[in-house]
Amino acid sequence: MKIDLTFTFKERPSALYTLWKAFRNRKSKYVSGYRMPEIHAKKEGLRIDEKHLNDFYKICGISRTSSISLLYPFTLAYPYMLRILCMKEMPFSMFKVLNTRNSITMYRDMRPGEKIRIACRNSPIRIVPKGLEVNMVSEITADGEKVWDIIATYFAPGNFSEGEATYIAPRLEPVHDASITHEWYLAAKNRFRFARVSGDTNGLHYWTTYARMLGFKRDFAQPIRVVAHIVSLLPVSETGTPLTLDFFLKGPVYYENTLILRNLNREHRNRFDLYCKGNDKPCISGQLSQLDINRDNSK
Repeated sequence: MKIDLTFTFKERPSALYTLWKAFRNRKSKYVSGYRMPEIHAKKEGLRIDEKHLNDFYKICGISRTSSISLLYPFTLAYPYMLRILCMKEMPFSMFKVLNTRNSITMYRDMRPGEKIRIACRNSPIRIVPKGLEVNMVSEITADGEKVWDIIATYFAPGNFSEGEATYIAPRLEPVHDASITHEWYLAAKNRFRFARVSGDTNGLHYWTTYARMLGFKRDFAQPIRVVAHIVSLLPVSETGTPLTLDFFLKGPVYYENTLILRNLNREHRNRFDLYCKGNDKPCISGQLSQLDINRDNSK
């Protein structure tokens, strides 16, 4: 029997309470045959705060335009996604999951002050080689019209004999013939401040000692901070056509590094790879395109 759980929030979920719940449920694990419920987290009547929006742009190093960055709504939905991931019904510890890929669509511009609705839910668990996967599906609507959505995929490592041998995860291979279009230095500034803006308060993004304890060279940037800057550098259509962005997270983007962007622009499509100087493998690979009108918008 399928059981659905729905939580409607009056305020943005507390990051501290989410971390406490994640710690409390850190021993959650997958048991063969477990059927995970579909959990919904919703927020009605949210309005975009101008200060929050301006802080996002300033820290990401991008300029305000008449259109809101298609990465900004991630900061609105992310706390609700985390609240689902931290729950005991999830068959893994939130501290062990990795966001591996994301697919975002902006159907039309969002306007500051516009009243919106956020709805997040999880997909069923997929058993994949070397672990489990779950999608977090989030939608933002205004007056019943879908204006933005994301499918964020999270991976939890583990070995399961019943893994789906036929499963092939989508991926983007590096584009070796793409030219270098931009280089910039990622300073170790506003690290904790952006954690509060984005809702991603994982210490890996602002606490060097903690990151090293977990085997990293140092702390590294939240992906949306970097990808928002990347998107601001890409040529996009001026026709107002809806945009879709797919990006894959392949490695940490460390602070105090020179970042190198390679981009291939063809027929309203930007295929990009981001490198940290000295690393010949991309840390982030993605594609920004005009939305295909034949694409299934149901997600």
